[in-house]
Amino acid sequence: MRYSTRNAPDDASSEYWAYERAAHTRKGGSVAVALLRGCVFVLLLTVLALLYLRQYTVVGTSMAPTLFAGDRVFYMGFVEATHGDLILFDAGETYGLVIKRVIGLPGDTVAVMQDGRVLRNGMLLEETYLSIDPLGNSAMQAITVENGKIFVLGDRRAESIDSRDVRVGQIPLSSVRGVVTRMLRDIAPAS
Repeated sequence: MRYSTRNAPDDASSEYWAYERAAHTRKGGSVAVALLRGCVFVLLLTVLALLYLRQYTVVGTSMAPTLFAGDRVFYMGFVEATHGDLILFDAGETYGLVIKRVIGLPGDTVAVMQDGRVLRNGMLLEETYLSIDPLGNSAMQAITVENGKIFVLGDRRAESIDSRDVRVGQIPLSSVRGVVTRMLRDIAPAS
């Protein structure tokens, strides 16, 4: 490539030309380095997704209307669950892998009222994701979530077997497999 002499100093010193060549090399080099960094970043994200992102197909309707049987969710381990998250946990041999919504974290006080509405730490939860179906009549006295455990409920409260049920109870954090990050609706007609 030829370098213009338009902006060159009158003496056209060799220092000037060395500076121009170095500046041109830096510009071209920075594009190549940025492109390489971008490729490495995308490759790293792909590897992490393959290692830590898992898929689960929903069974049952206890999470309707949020999730229905046949819907697929992607979940990631090593993510700390918080209020409102959907999680997958191992409910033992009886129930296997189960998906529910986190309502209470360690130290929270949770109560389920007679009409199915939930109080957490004395505040009524605004649960816009719930079905208009009856919320069920599984009232529950206030309990405090133990350290190392969480309290979960299904979105279809009338059908859900969840932390209100003594067979499930509070879920040990060690049983949590991951937090749902994406949901894919099964659009095939139900048979």
